[in-house]
Amino acid sequence: MTKRRAKGEARERLVIGAAAQLIAERGLANVRIVDIAERAAMSTGHVSYYFPSKSELLMRAIRQSEETFTDVLVDQLTTIRDPWARLTRLIELSAATGPGDPGWVLWFEVWSNAATDADVAKVHDELDARARAILLDVITYGRDQGAFRTDDPDRVALVLAALIDGLSIQLTLGAGELTRRQLLDVTVAAAQAQLAQAPAETAAPPRSPTGTAAARKRRTAV
Repeated sequence: MTKRRAKGEARERLVIGAAAQLIAERGLANVRIVDIAERAAMSTGHVSYYFPSKSELLMRAIRQSEETFTDVLVDQLTTIRDPWARLTRLIELSAATGPGDPGWVLWFEVWSNAATDADVAKVHDELDARARAILLDVITYGRDQGAFRTDDPDRVALVLAALIDGLSIQLTLGAGELTRRQLLDVTVAAAQAQLAQAPAETAAPPRSPTGTAAARKRRTAV
């Protein structure tokens, strides 16, 4: 039974990974079960057995994607002791990497479907709350260390989360001439304005965010 369960879980992960890739490439409305089966190299019957609807696949895809991303995020943040460096790193890993970022395209589909599907909306709310909690923990840590000054960490977390989301949407869509560097600079500057100015040598994000794109792409490595 253990081997059978492990085999079933492996197949589920394979289907979820194929679905996440296709949804990011084509959008949920343009993805067929047969397409997912073909990408996963299995029959449509197998795919339908594990996931009776595309909506279910979307929810599992975003959940598994976010869980993978959260593990990477927490592992990296806990090794950074300086509050400003920790917050800057969170911003780097959370923000879109550039036009067509697959993780953010997947979120576009979640937002769109959450507007009319209560089950998708529930998953969205759960994952959004989890991400907000991590940001709040980083802000609270900085305040407790004496590096940040704020009487309302929740409000600051709301403002920064909204800014990351808004600018990442624009960057993913390739809107205007926004670059990733501008996104990071604006967001860090907003954090400084909300939490008081940090020393120049620790406030600015690294000019060469080596590994950031690779880490962010793990968000869709489901």
